[in-house]
Amino acid sequence: MRANWDDCDDEHIAEGKVPVVHCPTICVSLFEQPNIAGVRIKGHIRGCMNDVLINGFNQTIVTWYRWMHRDSCRPYRKKELFKLGGALTDDSTIDVCTCYADHCNGNSAASHSLGFFLAFLIFLSLR
Repeated sequence: MRANWDDCDDEHIAEGKVPVVHCPTICVSLFEQPNIAGVRIKGHIRGCMNDVLINGFNQTIVTWYRWMHRDSCRPYRKKELFKLGGALTDDSTIDVCTCYADHCNGNSAASHSLGFFLAFLIFLSLR
């Protein structure tokens, strides 16, 4: 999914609210919630790994995600993720999530699993 719409800042995106793009690689979701002048501002970036994790990112981290081949989420300190040094040091974190299924970076795998489990329970109770 591309990340230039206000709806991308929702934790879970309703299907059809944001245009979808095909990712030939891994789907990536970055989430940050910085505190600016005492106000928490949250932001999401969603897209294909080859479009999102390009210039300026720690290539060791990017290579690790390419190699792993499973859905995951992990917080990184900005100074690790962007290889910042000196006066640009920033200890705040960004959550980096990767996934492989269709439409996966708009809804968490846990929400899909819970929905499937509830549907299965309803099916069993109707039998």
